[in-house]
Amino acid sequence: MALKEREEPAMLAYEIFLKKDYLSAFQHLNELEGLVTNTNLIKRVQQNKAVVEFYGSDLKDIEKFKCTTSVLIGLTFPDVEMKELNLPFTLYNYAVLLYHSRHYYQCTVVLEKLLMTKNIKDVKLYQQIVLLLMEATLCRRTYDKTLEVAKTYGEPIKSNNEIVPLFERLISRAQVFVGQKIKLKPDCIENVFIIAQQQYLNGDLKESANTLGLYKSIKYNYDVKTQGEDIWAAINNNLGVIYLSIKKPFLAAKYFQHAVKEHFKAMESEDRERLIDCKDRPIYVYNLGLALLAANNAEGAFECLVEAARHYPNNPRIWLRLAECCVKKCCNEEAQQFTVKKLGSGPHTRILLAREKPEKYSTSGESFAIPSLSLEFAALCLKNAISLLPNQDVPSDITAPLFQAPPGPPINWKQCCELKNSILVLQSYVYLNLQDPQSALITANELLSQPDVSNSHKAWAHIYAAEALINLDKITEAVEHLHPPMIHELVSVLPYQMRDLIAVSVWAKAAVCHILRGDLVTARKILLQINSPRVLPLQMYLEICTGNIENCHNILRKLRFSNLSQ
Repeated sequence: MALKEREEPAMLAYEIFLKKDYLSAFQHLNELEGLVTNTNLIKRVQQNKAVVEFYGSDLKDIEKFKCTTSVLIGLTFPDVEMKELNLPFTLYNYAVLLYHSRHYYQCTVVLEKLLMTKNIKDVKLYQQIVLLLMEATLCRRTYDKTLEVAKTYGEPIKSNNEIVPLFERLISRAQVFVGQKIKLKPDCIENVFIIAQQQYLNGDLKESANTLGLYKSIKYNYDVKTQGEDIWAAINNNLGVIYLSIKKPFLAAKYFQHAVKEHFKAMESEDRERLIDCKDRPIYVYNLGLALLAANNAEGAFECLVEAARHYPNNPRIWLRLAECCVKKCCNEEAQQFTVKKLGSGPHTRILLAREKPEKYSTSGESFAIPSLSLEFAALCLKNAISLLPNQDVPSDITAPLFQAPPGPPINWKQCCELKNSILVLQSYVYLNLQDPQSALITANELLSQPDVSNSHKAWAHIYAAEALINLDKITEAVEHLHPPMIHELVSVLPYQMRDLIAVSVWAKAAVCHILRGDLVTARKILLQINSPRVLPLQMYLEICTGNIENCHNILRKLRFSNLSQ
């Protein structure tokens, strides 16, 4: 009799819950709670009450549901050190909360522990655990793990036709990133996205864009209310990625801006506070920042990347990009045109060649840690980037993921070395511009000591080391870094634009060394071989020193012309 008394309110609560009459369902669960005496059963009823209340709030009262669920399993969110696993439904709900809070690792820990108990009697719960575990491993970008979960635990799912398409899509998403061929048909919008992604990764960018265009002919029910994501934001973002890949940053920025606007529009709806709502705005903003940086819009890129850094503070790439924004802005400001001023009159006329320099150092007492487009903040960003790179020996597999770097893919050892070299070369340049030649020299030498350095990085490291040594009045040592055969060997395989840029820098530094040694004739010969407005001030200095006034007038004309043409 007691069992029947408990079953009746339990069945009624379930039936009414399915009809979305959450208030009545809650009342029946209250009645049931007064009938049960077993501790575990009481906790199950309390969890069901919490679920009903949560659905009654249209999945919006997240904090209350999170608090109740955490208390029932004796944890503080997002901890996962469970002592008992006798409440599988409650633990699954806890994993769902972890997933939507972006605690993907903790989510996988809870779900794997549930599967290892081998005590999940409810078939539907088992299937949901496997699907969520696959999704969480995908979000962690551990694609081999996703396929392993599907192989180990996925067999019972294949008998449920309702969820088989979702199961196959999860497998396909992992296969895309491990280089396996997928067998999806473009008959739904979800499949279209996956197929387009594989085409993009295979380098078929035109095909990828065409596949994304199939959304026009496919009927779909894919919006914030049903999926937690706006379809237009996703489409615009993916098109932006394609255009950025083919070096069309202005067009890419346009699509990323549309993605951000569509996301904002979706978030203005009454559904924006629901648990399943898309939290991908930082990804769209990050992509927009990269496009704006490629389009030489340092200010716009900086604003986007600062927001991305707040969401992904452990990604060294973002800190490097922030530093690049600062350098682009400060370099543009420092590359002010030379101004020619006449002082005095008649025989007392003097010509002053000057460069208008902005104030480099803040005198307002503000902390350099406050985001700003300054070289001081760039130096701080580069320190952050270096500190986030692992310091360990070379692994056996240099292509295996070394550490996570959301929102991008994991970084392997080879990529880590390339990233470190990029950070060091930019760091040396920043220190030089901050009038800190000693730090610039240390950084350049550290780069030269790296085991795997590209030729372009080596060439710039030699140039920056030479400039630092010149500033430190160590001319002989500086000349050693500018040895022409060595530099020629380094730059011979580089694109001609980079080769010319490095050549101008090397010969200009070599000319400076000869000037400081007093060998003006050799310095003049070197500068006459360089056809670049960057060395005109140096040429003018030499002509003044050697008394060639007529040549000074010619150089002044070239300076005026270069100013007008810029």
